[in-house]
Amino acid sequence: MALSATLHGIATVAGPNQNGRWAHQDITTTDGTDVILYTVPATVEYLIAALSVLNRTDEAATDVNIAIAKADVPLDSEFIEWKTSMVPRGVLERTQLLLEPGDRVIIRIGTYTP
Repeated sequence: MALSATLHGIATVAGPNQNGRWAHQDITTTDGTDVILYTVPATVEYLIAALSVLNRTDEAATDVNIAIAKADVPLDSEFIEWKTSMVPRGVLERTQLLLEPGDRVIIRIGTYTP
């Protein structure tokens, strides 16, 4: 399985606003490892973002989980996608994500084992 994740949007900071692509990463693990795509820096008041996850394979992607978390390991209540399936060559997109300083965008493929 090979997924690509991209986070982009607009951040408000003191002075001019910043916009563009904030992070991108290939995700190849399916063992339930939490992949931190992005952590909002303390210099940002808030970030309005969109997240796109692309399934680059000819096989369905299963157990796709996405969280906006305050720590490196998300709480159950912080997930915005849970065990979602993606069609081959499909895109999962979440828009209008309002992120605060310290928030982490975390992607997990597979089942997490503590």
